[in-house]
Amino acid sequence: MARSRLRKRPLMDDQLTLLRERGERLRQAAQSIGITHAAKAAGVPYTTLRDYMGGSEMKLSAVASLARVCGVSLDWLAFGVGDAPITTAHVAGSSEAPTRGGHQTVIPWIDDRDEGLRVSKAWLEATVARETTGLRLISVTGDAMTPTLREGDLAMIDTASVTVQGGSVFALRVEGNILICRLERCLGGGIRALADHDRYPPQDLSPDEAQALTLLGEVIWSGGPLVS
Repeated sequence: MARSRLRKRPLMDDQLTLLRERGERLRQAAQSIGITHAAKAAGVPYTTLRDYMGGSEMKLSAVASLARVCGVSLDWLAFGVGDAPITTAHVAGSSEAPTRGGHQTVIPWIDDRDEGLRVSKAWLEATVARETTGLRLISVTGDAMTPTLREGDLAMIDTASVTVQGGSVFALRVEGNILICRLERCLGGGIRALADHDRYPPQDLSPDEAQALTLLGEVIWSGGPLVS
């Protein structure tokens, strides 16, 4: 006797309509910060995000992550409940401070490449308890700051905070490259640079070497794929 095969039940027309509408809301939200950036920050493969935007069924965890990084409410993204986000244009290459106004703000990249990251103004003010005009974005490279920061993470730095104290994490420019490490002030005016990965030994900088450091700013937030 032949075994009966389990078949996936076809989606009804109203379900397909809901998925297409959800996909369009997701496209609107992702385009506001850049689709590639949205996929990377939420930990969703680009091809999967593209399928979601095309009307495929979505995992709730992915919807929640995408709503967070895009600066929109989960209710709006998943169900269309509430007001749509208000978007404002951001000119690529502009070195202006984050754009305020409406419900969203744009945080530029440190090197002003491409578009900035568009986030919810309410989320930013709740997350960053400091002046936000000096905020900039950088991409994390290397594994020196693992597990605090991982390769490919998006990090937000405060360019107004360049005073080394208390073992904070800073981004600095060394020979044209951006490095991230934890800095501690030493007696005598020197600085100790530490990696959070235990295979990298600390480096002690003399007062003259510390004075010559080009600090870009303190790392105050990061986001990336969930680590299982």
